[in-house]
This record gives sequence, structure tokens and C-alpha cells, in this order.
Amino acid sequence: MNNNSPNPYSSTHKVGIHTTFFGKVMAFFALAIAASAAGVFLGYQYMLEFFFANAWAMYALFAVELVIIFTSGRWSTKTPLNRILFALFALITGVTIAPLVGVLASTPGGLPLVTKALAITALTFTGAGLFGATTKIDLSGLRGFLVVGLVGVIITAIVGIFVPWNNTFEMFFSGFGVLLFTGFAIYDFQKIKQYPEDRYVDAALALYLDIFNLFIYVLRLLMALRSD
Repeated sequence: MNNNSPNPYSSTHKVGIHTTFFGKVMAFFALAIAASAAGVFLGYQYMLEFFFANAWAMYALFAVELVIIFTSGRWSTKTPLNRILFALFALITGVTIAPLVGVLASTPGGLPLVTKALAITALTFTGAGLFGATTKIDLSGLRGFLVVGLVGVIITAIVGIFVPWNNTFEMFFSGFGVLLFTGFAIYDFQKIKQYPEDRYVDAALALYLDIFNLFIYVLRLLMALRSD
């Protein structure tokens, strides 16, 4: 074996690849955050009355979001389609939470609550990301627990549509959601190292879904605590 030949598994080579890949992931993640912010602004400024008068439009946007997510494996490596659909998904997601922001904005102390939720989400996500990216612990075994927890959250949320629960259960449910998506963030940050080089959009989409859902559950928890 030639000792002078480059070793593809050397630490230097891996750092170079991971740095480049991580940069792409975070660039797309930043794009998603910006597009979401734009979506919230557009939805809040121009579409609130339309959504309140036409509830079907919100469900239509949810359907579009689901289609984009479940077809991501087909478009995530195709440029520029991946950039367009990824930004569109984040924009629509921002638009869909605009009514919630609008309702909170019309209540006393609502906007400070949103600001607090944003700050808590940012700090929690950053901490989870640092831990997931730097820990030497293999977190691959965490996936099964996270998936089971996610299924439980989805089923509980569906049941809650037909059987409303009290504020105490809302605090428990929201708190569990915060822990669940913090766990997903930790897991997904470590998993970044395992993606093929052309799957940076998939990694960015996973992180975006983590922080978006984390924000929603932090906000719900704060609202439940305020109502207690």
C-alpha cells in the first residue's frame, strides 16, 4: 500500500467535506427561515381576512405542504427546482401560521409572548444543534423513540380535534412536543454527517421542520401557562 496516496477516510479529508456540506445545509436552512418570515409578513398583512372567511384555503395550503414534503426525495437534488420548492415550502409554512400570529397580536401581551417563544426556540435549537454536532455519543438508537413519539403526537392531535382537552393536558402535551422536537434537532444535527453530498436540501428540510415544530410547541406551552 502506498503511504503517500491520499486516504479518503483521513480526518483532514472528512473535515473538508463536512464543512462544505454543512455550509450548504445551513445556507438552505437560513433561506427557509427568511422565506418563513416573509410568509408570516405576507399572510399577516394581506391574507388574514381571506383565511378567516375561507377556512378551506388553509387546508389547501396544508395539502400543498404535505405534497412538497412527501415528494422531496424526487426533487431535492435537482437544481434549481430544489431551491424553488424548498423556498416555496418555507414561504407557505410562514403564511399558514400568520393567522395564529394575528390572533395573538390582537390580544394583550400576545406579541411579547411570540417574541419570548422565538427567543426560547432559538436558544433551545442552538443548544440542541451544538450538542448533536459535537457529541461522541451515537444517537442512532434515538430514532425509534422519536418516531414513536411523533406518531403519538399526531394521533393525539387528531383526537384533540374531536375531543377537546383541558389546559392541564395542553401543558403536558405541549411540553412533550418541546422535548420531542428538541430530541429531533439533536438527532438530525448528528445525522448531517451521514448524508450523501447531494442531499443537503434533505438535511436542511429536516432541520427546518425541527425548528418550526419546536417553535409551535414552545408557543403553545407558553400560551397554556399564561392561561393557567
